Amino acid sequence: MRKKRALIVVDVQNDFCPGGSLAVPAGDEVVAPLNKLIEEFLQNGEPVFKTRDWHPEKTNHFAAYGGTWPVHCVQNTKGAEFHPALLDSKHIRVISKGLADEDSYSGFDRTDLALQLRRLGVEEVWIGGLATDYCVKNTVLDALKEGFRVKALKDAMRAVDVNPGDGERAIEEMRAASAEVVDSGALEPDPVIEAYKRDVDRSLIRENLKLTVDERFQRLMNLQRFTEELRKAGKQIPRQ
Repeated sequence: MRKKRALIVVDVQNDFCPGGSLAVPAGDEVVAPLNKLIEEFLQNGEPVFKTRDWHPEKTNHFAAYGGTWPVHCVQNTKGAEFHPALLDSKHIRVISKGLADEDSYSGFDRTDLALQLRRLGVEEVWIGGLATDYCVKNTVLDALKEGFRVKALKDAMRAVDVNPGDGERAIEEMRAASAEVVDSGALEPDPVIEAYKRDVDRSLIRENLKLTVDERFQRLMNLQRFTEELRKAGKQIPRQ
């Protein structure tokens, strides 16, 4: 039996993508493989988390106040928003980090991510996003420390590479810590789910995933009422 999984999408925010204040080279290339996984996990009823840097305007994390980095991902700014092409859903849980002076590279640092995963019965996490050599690496390493099995999605992460080769060294560090480093496209799909998906209009699924459980239930009730009205109308048509 497959272990209960969760997907963790790390910091795919505007400021880390091309045109942002701390752009990761080709950072937007992670969106397509991550969207495919987000869709798959949500269709299967499996949890999806998005982490985000959510910094105050003034923090020791920024170079202007004694830190390392330029100003980025300030709370309630355009730069802190998720990339516009990244799939969204009311069922995705958002984890905010870096709320004060701490660096908080990991999605587990001063958050309740581990607690939420355990409450959901998750045993294995799949992790991708930005950047390989900082927030992705630290989230992977902390997930392992918390006792979760980890698949690190190499094709769904990109490195900032402050020093040339930082990204590759980060991948080796994750692998050495016992993370399974994989390409998401090479993972073996569930044959039953794949057979089901061949006959499904996926655009309708995407729209349905945006709804809450209550909204889905209300739509079902409306459909049932409509069906009942059609049935009654059919009985009233004179028979020839």
